[in-house]
Amino acid sequence: MKNIALLGFGKIGKKFYEKSKKNKKIFISHILKKKLIKLKDKKVKILNKIEPVINNKKIKGYIIATPVNSHFKYAKKIIKIKKPFIIEKPIVANLKELEVLFNLCKSFKKSIFVNYQDLYNPAFVQLKKQIKKIGSYSKINIFFGKFQKIKKNKNNLSFSPAFDWLPHPLAIAIKLQGIPNKVRIIKNKIYILKKNIIQSLVICLYYRNKVIQINFSNQYRSPKRRIKVKGSKATLVYDGYKKNMLIKKIKNKSFKKVKYIYIDPFESLINKFSLSLEKDLFKNDIFLSYNVMKILFKIEEEMKSKMDL
Repeated sequence: MKNIALLGFGKIGKKFYEKSKKNKKIFISHILKKKLIKLKDKKVKILNKIEPVINNKKIKGYIIATPVNSHFKYAKKIIKIKKPFIIEKPIVANLKELEVLFNLCKSFKKSIFVNYQDLYNPAFVQLKKQIKKIGSYSKINIFFGKFQKIKKNKNNLSFSPAFDWLPHPLAIAIKLQGIPNKVRIIKNKIYILKKNIIQSLVICLYYRNKVIQINFSNQYRSPKRRIKVKGSKATLVYDGYKKNMLIKKIKNKSFKKVKYIYIDPFESLINKFSLSLEKDLFKNDIFLSYNVMKILFKIEEEMKSKMDL
């Protein structure tokens, strides 16, 4: 069993901790938390300083689930000791960090996994296979977001609620169609309601003969994680929040569930990370993330230039 260190124990960190218990080949032996806590599992060491965690040779891999403004600092330390890691999205806070991290990773021969949940969802893997069978299509619609209170304050890394959400649909778009030729903001409404930032955003990614439209809002009353592709022969609908996550409708026929073996995306990600540790396999999501973040920062910059919040 390989020892893993979990950096951060907020909402996402706790989810990694719970899901990792189902994998019998790794064990979260150390947790980095600013305010020390007590766990039922006395074998797990809780530390509030990074140095003992980084310098521990028994730790074979890391999970970075701290706030985004600390990702770059911790990723650099882990890359320096040449150990694999999972990092939560967005991977960095600004363009300067992105460029430095990208250059550091060019010669890094250990695995880096980024938590783009949908890419590790078996339903999305099946969507990629099925999309080749639905005939010609010109547009992919992606809907993401949920009702979420985001306070406007001086510590916000971004004024835009979409900053934390967009890496998911952007990663999906690049996986499905590659790097777009052009990105355009079609709609962006941002206003303050009781000190909360409310946003409704539509962006289009343009390709040679296709367009991907991403719709985001932090006002959706029911959470959305949806992809729809209408082809000449059939329509595919992926919904990351439903039991039947992927359905297919043949033209003029009813929808039917696409068969696949479901594994929780978090567990799937952890399993792949565990396998990379066991077999010393190499997988690097950083190159995908570089393009995701370049687009994200470009969108942010354009939005900031058009308004003053």
